[in-house]
Amino acid sequence: MKLRQIAHALAVSRHGGFRRAAEAQHLSQPALSRSIHNLEEALGVPLFDRESSEVTLTPYGEVFLRRAEAILAEAAELEREMSAMKGLGVGRLAVGMSVTAARLSGVRAVARLLGEYPGLQARLETRTCRDVERRVRNRQVDIGFGEIGHLHDVPELEVEAVARHEMVFYCRTGHPLLDRDDALSHADLDEYPFAGIPIPFRLARLFPHNRHLDPDTGELFPPILVEDLHAACNIVAGTDALGVAVPLLLEPWLQQGELAVLPFRRPWLRVDYGFITLASRAAAPAVERFKDQVRELELEVVARNEALLEDVFQAAAPAA
Repeated sequence: MKLRQIAHALAVSRHGGFRRAAEAQHLSQPALSRSIHNLEEALGVPLFDRESSEVTLTPYGEVFLRRAEAILAEAAELEREMSAMKGLGVGRLAVGMSVTAARLSGVRAVARLLGEYPGLQARLETRTCRDVERRVRNRQVDIGFGEIGHLHDVPELEVEAVARHEMVFYCRTGHPLLDRDDALSHADLDEYPFAGIPIPFRLARLFPHNRHLDPDTGELFPPILVEDLHAACNIVAGTDALGVAVPLLLEPWLQQGELAVLPFRRPWLRVDYGFITLASRAAAPAVERFKDQVRELELEVVARNEALLEDVFQAAAPAA
């Protein structure tokens, strides 16, 4: 019994016949029929009922196909791990990143990695923190890089903290909240819509509450759901909506005078993010080198963000 024979049997089952399966496998129909016949001879049982106009599975075939899916998936995983262990000059790296992590250091880390190893194939996906975790679990990416505040004591995942960055609420220049003489409160922020990505449930009790709370995940969905930071900044700059972000990502808008930071500072207003991998999955050299690049870049990012925070809050004392 060979892997290609298992793949041929799966194709026949999926396509409901030998002709369509042969086309999908780029084989002639007689060649595919011989492969299935040899497989059935090796097993000593018929896998398909060929008497009807449409090929169907026998009871033996139903049991076989359930196992076959897992066998081919494990074979593909084994091939990936062996290829990865050959080194950084070959192979592939798939990274799922949250918006903040990607913009702060994730994309630059991949660029550095490809500069060092141009033979490496890379795929980058920018997703919400929940989607990043889901794609790691489903083995659709090799590593996740994003918000980890919602991940605690998850046995099947390895979570490594990388950085914590304070965030700020921002608005357009000339926003009514900027003219307030007294300290801003949650109620003040509730008067205006929020534009941005879903807020992790870690902040659900603390974040201003004029949002939709997802009953399944506990995440806060803003009335203006925007997953791209550039788009969110444009919306906030042209309306009375509020946004939240790491100030370093707002720096060009702040310098141009299009956006301003609200004097609303809280210790919980931060993002904790890091690496997410499967505990059962061997880390490829490319994954480890990607981590190294991110750690190096984050030393610079942390310093720059802290300096910018002091600048933006220097003019107005932060609220208690």
